[in-house]
Amino acid sequence: MTWLAWRQHRVQVLLMAAVLLLGAVAVFVLHTSMSQQIQEQGLQRCLAMGVRGAGCATEASDFRDEWFDLLKAGQLVIVVLPVLLGVFSAAPLFAREIEHGTHVLAFTQSVSRVRWMAVKLVMLLVPSLVVLVVLQLLVSSWVADAGLMGPLVNGPFAFLNFESTGWIPTAHLLLSYAAGALLGAVVGRSLPAMISTLAGLVAVRGVVAVVGPSLVPSQLRTSDDPMNAPASGLDEVVQVGYLGADGRAIPEGGFDPAVCGVRGGGSGSTSDLAQCYAQHGVIGKYAEVVPASYAPMLQLIEFGVLGAVAVLLLAGTAWTLRRQH
Repeated sequence: MTWLAWRQHRVQVLLMAAVLLLGAVAVFVLHTSMSQQIQEQGLQRCLAMGVRGAGCATEASDFRDEWFDLLKAGQLVIVVLPVLLGVFSAAPLFAREIEHGTHVLAFTQSVSRVRWMAVKLVMLLVPSLVVLVVLQLLVSSWVADAGLMGPLVNGPFAFLNFESTGWIPTAHLLLSYAAGALLGAVVGRSLPAMISTLAGLVAVRGVVAVVGPSLVPSQLRTSDDPMNAPASGLDEVVQVGYLGADGRAIPEGGFDPAVCGVRGGGSGSTSDLAQCYAQHGVIGKYAEVVPASYAPMLQLIEFGVLGAVAVLLLAGTAWTLRRQH
């Protein structure tokens, strides 16, 4: 059975090997070039401070103009790769067999349908994992060496930073294969299965991005300055508002900062703004945030949730193959 699965999918496996080789070479060349530029221009002192560091404004800005988009492109590849593998490898895996009727021959052999499913999945899933993990490690090292002159300046909850690190790419790959396999077995035709897999995975990405921050506890931070939110640039801000004279949050719509010229082109001085806030009973500002240090915990939670969903989808695939084909 293993030999047959290899014969069926060797082209895909070899294609994955080529993608891994080309991707690794490209990242290595870019990473080496960037590191040499940092050393030649003496930018090591700016890695932890970015453009805000003393004497770093011009050099770091020029560095970001050259490398920032390339670094984000590398992260984007890691985010998109699980979806592409699910669409082009997992979705046709069983749909093509059912569409052409070749699954009937396989089911007449001594191998059980569950084992047939498992061998075919493993034959493509394992190489896919290797490609994804190796490229993820290479890109993560490249981004890390850019420090705060690169995408890390946006914090760990920025979409590309969060989705391209930790366990998240692996979780999405497992989900992509499970969803593609199930839809392929249910639909029974390659192209519709691929389209529905793509639509489903994009929808899941959107839902997870919106719901994710609510899976970890947030913190409430307050400030006596109503003109500045008490939140770090690296934290995920859930909600921001104003504090009234009683120290409680002012309900939404209870105070419009436009009356003090904050919006609409007002140009009052700091003292005038402070006086205006005080006249309207605003004594401070609050921010509900998810601290940047919670990012690894959120990644682990999402991995567990998506992994459990993937197991359920695979169980559904096994049931479909046993009962409907």
